[in-house]
Formats: sequence, C-alpha cells, structure tokens
Amino acid sequence: MFEYEEGFPEVGTFVMCTITEIFPYGAMVKLDEYDLDGMIPIREISSSWVKNIRNHVKENQKVVCKVLRVDEDKRHIDLSLRKVTQKQQKAAVRRYKVKKKGNKLLEYFGSQNGMPSDQLLDIYNKVLERYTMVYECFEEVVAKGEKVLEDLVPPQHIGSLKDIIIANIETPLVEINGELSITCPKGDGVRIIKEDLITARDENTSEDVSVDIRLLGSPRYSVKIIAPDYKMAESALDNVINQITKKINSNSGEASFKRKK
Repeated sequence: MFEYEEGFPEVGTFVMCTITEIFPYGAMVKLDEYDLDGMIPIREISSSWVKNIRNHVKENQKVVCKVLRVDEDKRHIDLSLRKVTQKQQKAAVRRYKVKKKGNKLLEYFGSQNGMPSDQLLDIYNKVLERYTMVYECFEEVVAKGEKVLEDLVPPQHIGSLKDIIIANIETPLVEINGELSITCPKGDGVRIIKEDLITARDENTSEDVSVDIRLLGSPRYSVKIIAPDYKMAESALDNVINQITKKINSNSGEASFKRKK
C-alpha cells in the first residue's frame, strides 16, 4: 500500500534502484522508492573507463544512485553510480530497509485491525507530516511510549499499534537533539545547504547510528541523533556539525549549532 513515495526525489539524494535495461550509452533503472524510471549515462557508471558496460552493471541488479538532475515535466531523472561512496551506499541501503520495514508494520497493523485503506492512509500521512519516515516514528514510540501516537492514531487502536511496534522495533538507547542555523549568501545557496545536509546525514548514518535533519523554517534545522550510547551519539553529532560547518564556511556562509537540553 505504501510501496512508493509521492513526487520526485531531490537532487543530491541517494536512491535505491533496479537496473531494467542496458544500452551501449547507459542503463535504465526503476527507482524502487518511487513509481519512476531514471537513466545512468555511461559516463556516470564508473570513475574508470568503461569499455563494456555489462562488466559494471547487469539487468535486475540493485544499486544505489545519486540523483543528478530531475525534469518533472518530462519525468526524466539522471543518476550517477560512480558518485556514490561505499559509506553512502551502506547508509542508503539501511535507510531503504528500515523505511520499508516501518511501512510493512503499519500495513500489518491495518490488516490486524480491519482498518479501511483510507483510514490507514490518513494515519500514514499524519506520521509523515511529523517524521521523515514511519520507522522513525516507531523508534520514538519505543523510546518515549504510546503518547507519541496520541495525535496520529485513533485512541482505540493505540494499544494494538504499540504492541506491534514493541515486538518488532529494537530499542534506541539514547537520543540527542539540537538546532542548526545556516545561511549561505551565494546565488545557489539553497542548493549548497540542501546537498551539504544530505551528505552529512548519509555519511554519518550507520547500522548503529541514525541521523535525522529536518527543516524547521529557514534558516533553522533540527538535528536528531539516535545511537546505542552517548559516546557514539556525541561522536556522530560532532562529525555532522563539523562537516556541515566546514562546507558552509567554504562557501562564504555561516552555521551555528545549539544543543537542546
């Protein structure tokens, strides 16, 4: 039911894809999270010279690609395989898996409670107004209790969903939060900030550490780190803030961070 995201992926994000067709000049892919097709030009297949494209990709192969260009009118998306580091690939795969798991658990909850599809879709949309994905909401339920669901799920169904979540989601042990303020005076400052935040998030997300960065209202962004212990969480936070600040400063911008108590 929640197989595809609406709209288009943002430039600079990393997406899961399936190779559908291979040509001498590139490869066509299906974006697994969207009901969309994209193309990887041959120059974006590998950083080394590509003599035979089939030595690098195969039909039905799962790959992580970086979004280079999006033409919404033509529904055309250009992607890169070579501009994805191993760390970014692992982060994208993990993000895709937990997103899919969260959606499947919500669908299971709906079927267990005989919930009409339109009512379940309403819950899904409410969750995404507050969180980047369903799984993130479920992690917060584990950490803070069923009160998280009070404005999202009908009261008579909260207990059922909480039980499903507790049985299937591992407990995040610690969470630290803060607020970033970022400005960049360049003409393409919005793009620079967006790509910087996405890169910092993905490069510091791992199997143990979850990094979430969300726009509160320009120039303010929330930062949330979930990790097994404070040492890992603090290390990830330091890396995220230092990485963002360094990139923004190099583009004549300013970035400041305030930790929430």
